[in-house]
Amino acid sequence: MARAHFIGIDLTSSPKRPSACVGLDEKLRLVFYELLSSDGDILGAIESHRPGIVAIDAPLGLPKGLCCLEESCSCQAQLPGKGRICERELSRRGIPCYYTTKKSIIKNMVYRAIGLKREIAARGCQVIEVYPYATKVALFGKPIPRKSTPEGISFLRERLAQLMPQLTPYLPQLNHDLCDALIAAYTAYLYAHGEAEVVGDVEEGAICLPIVGSVPFP
Repeated sequence: MARAHFIGIDLTSSPKRPSACVGLDEKLRLVFYELLSSDGDILGAIESHRPGIVAIDAPLGLPKGLCCLEESCSCQAQLPGKGRICERELSRRGIPCYYTTKKSIIKNMVYRAIGLKREIAARGCQVIEVYPYATKVALFGKPIPRKSTPEGISFLRERLAQLMPQLTPYLPQLNHDLCDALIAAYTAYLYAHGEAEVVGDVEEGAICLPIVGSVPFP
């Protein structure tokens, strides 16, 4: 079996809705793509492919001072402002995102992502947090059509074909979730090659995204 050095995961909040997972090798060749339901399925894929880096599209940490996201808990964020430093920095750059707060609508996803990060790291893999929309903005510029629309998926497949021509035969088979997982895996590749920046404070979870201009886009 070919080894997937970089795995991207477009994580969902619950195993009831499968998470998109894509693996790339060191030459950006597609090793696998799957929709996986349970955490056990995701961990099984990681154990099978032994990646160097796993990139997860979900918050991998809580704002400093918070032990949880439960409104009934007395824990409080240490720093002023809403969410994590990385999220505030993205907003400053004009990139909207979900803030990690006690009122978050993706609370279950955050808990799931933090648990998976711990399990994946225990298997010897580096885990990074990514945000595919931010990667798209860095690589392709604005505007980015909504990925759930026919225009959006066509836009994404066309850009990915230009970015990684060797993947062109597979792209028609990838829905927007799998394309986002592919973007996550590609961000991991850029990170490994020094072409990504880490935005935020690693203690509370920082987001990796391409350095604008580091990848000349056709």
